[in-house]
Amino acid sequence: MDATSGQSSAAIEVESTREHEALFHLLREEPFSFRFFQSVRLLERLFPERKPVGYFVSPQSEVVRFSSRTSLNFPASEIQSFRENDSRPNDMEVNFLGLTTVNGPLPHPYAEHLLDRMRAKDYAPGDFFNLFNHRFVSLFYRSWKRYRFFIGYELDKTRGQVSGDPVTASLYSLLGFGTAGLLQRTAVPDEAMLYYAGLLGRNVPTSQALKQLLSDFFEVPVRIEEFTGNWNLLPEEDLTYLNDTGLQSESLGIGTIVGDAVWDQHGTVTVRLGPMPLKQYQDFLPGGVAARQLEAWLRLFGQGEFDFAVRLVLAREEVPGVLLTPEQNGMGRLGFESWLKNRPFLHDAEDAVYRLH
Repeated sequence: MDATSGQSSAAIEVESTREHEALFHLLREEPFSFRFFQSVRLLERLFPERKPVGYFVSPQSEVVRFSSRTSLNFPASEIQSFRENDSRPNDMEVNFLGLTTVNGPLPHPYAEHLLDRMRAKDYAPGDFFNLFNHRFVSLFYRSWKRYRFFIGYELDKTRGQVSGDPVTASLYSLLGFGTAGLLQRTAVPDEAMLYYAGLLGRNVPTSQALKQLLSDFFEVPVRIEEFTGNWNLLPEEDLTYLNDTGLQSESLGIGTIVGDAVWDQHGTVTVRLGPMPLKQYQDFLPGGVAARQLEAWLRLFGQGEFDFAVRLVLAREEVPGVLLTPEQNGMGRLGFESWLKNRPFLHDAEDAVYRLH
């Protein structure tokens, strides 16, 4: 999942819509080439304003109207025909399920009678049986969809709704985001947190899990350096003053500390990212999109127990030189984008370090 160099979510949605429209055109032209479940799933995504099939709603508001082909032949495909309608549900004729199919529950004379009436241009008996066939096929699809939670999830996403399926709700609860007010509050997409729920939901965070998460999300080499240590500033009341106030901090051998900070070897973890190209490197600098996402991931993963230092590594062939001209376009920040360069670098540049508290 590339957060820095990939397409935007809007562009991905446009591309996905075009793919669905191409499939819909193929469904109209060659319905026999489609499997039943995938075709209905496609229709529900293309027509989110209509109701899904198999529920207690008016058939006129559903996305598709099913009918069953009356025949005693063994079918060659699951779908016999499909017709698009503008003001009413689309029509789909199926071969695999129905009262009067070759494998249907009714005796064959029923199918023979319907075929005779159809040859006489009398379609009323067949329409009557299709009242039941539509419901049978709809419930068959709903039963298939019931234990495939991802279908309901993607359908809610198509309609712009927060997914209400129990699996998604359970994963959010596992991560501590079980209520709607806690969602969409960080720079990290909520879907990404679901994707990495197995890594984030551990009771004890590990460096290997953090490395796996960051390297997969940002698509950049990651190395986790533990126990890098940092200086922690002491609060005012713990500082030692020679003014004989009787405080414990002034008792030699008990609470006396020289200075205003103590070294904590365990409190900081350094996250080394790279080597990477210049454009991606700049996105990881403070204020960039990737930097905000990285901070959100580290806060979520560390749960307030650790401080993090971020070390960015720029590929040696991407290191720019500094020109003191008005046309720098924001380049040249000291400590981040400034190098004295008079020949190609032999090693990757890893000077940029900043801390997250």
